[in-house]
Amino acid sequence: MLTRHPGQGSALEHALRDSGFQVAHLPVTAQLLPEDISPLERAVKELAAGCYDWLLLTSATTVRALRAAGWNGEIPAATHVGVVGPGTAAALKDLAPAPSPWMPADHSAAGILAELPAPQAGHHMLLPQSAQARPELAEGLRSRGWDLHHVIAYQTAALDRLPEGHHRRLMHPTGGEPSSPGAHKSFTAADLREADVVLVTSSSAADALLRLPLPAELVLLAIGKPTAAALAQLGRPADAVLSQPTAAGVQQALSRL
Repeated sequence: MLTRHPGQGSALEHALRDSGFQVAHLPVTAQLLPEDISPLERAVKELAAGCYDWLLLTSATTVRALRAAGWNGEIPAATHVGVVGPGTAAALKDLAPAPSPWMPADHSAAGILAELPAPQAGHHMLLPQSAQARPELAEGLRSRGWDLHHVIAYQTAALDRLPEGHHRRLMHPTGGEPSSPGAHKSFTAADLREADVVLVTSSSAADALLRLPLPAELVLLAIGKPTAAALAQLGRPADAVLSQPTAAGVQQALSRL
């Protein structure tokens, strides 16, 4: 089970299926566009005008948020693009064919800070992120000399705590049925069975998931260290933590159990 909506199809999901896993979706959160989308729309226009030397993307959801704000995926010739990992790269490629983006070997914020080339004098970077994103990446980039434009692209909310009027801001449906022919059905906590494996895909998903009635023997995998830390803080440590957010990382984590 992935704690995502089927509409958030990802390279990880496809790779898991190709590796022989039966993959289902257990959405516990929803992604919402900002209540005021004008700063994001303005950033998209500035990107198209060539105002940024770098665009740094840290999730596939960020790519979708930019698209919702009017971005068609085109990148000015002088603008470099960086992505945190293969899932984000796949979402970018789905939006518009483009040269391969820069990507750190360590698919994480720490990997970006350790491996991203140093900025040239006066270089500007656009960093669209979730409202819940940890500050370490933005602060680290600024401390390394980047002139950073940090803009909120979306926010994540638990399905049982969606704000009033959320429907107009939803980036994905929240119902349990497929949103289009061929889409995969969403499941609920009542569908979980003992020894099912749930891949917890974010800290916000960890918080929402652990408020649900879960089987005692459920296996929880954390997609990375921040999510593992959130699970531990909430009193239900992960049974294993992925070394990388890939199908191979899932296989390695399960082999250690």
